Amino acid sequence: MPDYAFCGADCETCAAFQASRSKDPNLKQWLAAECSFEDLSFTPDQLTCLGCKVQTPSSQICEQCQIRACALGNVRGTCAECGDYPCNLINRFVAVETDARNILDYLHESLTV
Repeated sequence: MPDYAFCGADCETCAAFQASRSKDPNLKQWLAAECSFEDLSFTPDQLTCLGCKVQTPSSQICEQCQIRACALGNVRGTCAECGDYPCNLINRFVAVETDARNILDYLHESLTV
């Protein structure tokens, strides 16, 4: 079974996770350039991702993730395990009919059956 982030994202398909795990500086540099825009720019270190379940966040993005902040103290696997699923954070940040939301819904339904 794939490793899913709290929000249902598949970590194995995440470019930031792959680049961080492989420690490939060229891939991290490319990713930073790919994710940056005129008025929003990232450095390779800001896109470091060692998975959202690590206690010490590895990047600026992880530090600011509201889903991660909530889930760290409430669930072990994904937000689908939470008694409040789907909460306002999930409804706000994980769009319906996306892969991540479908995964969360499936996992949640399998826990309640």
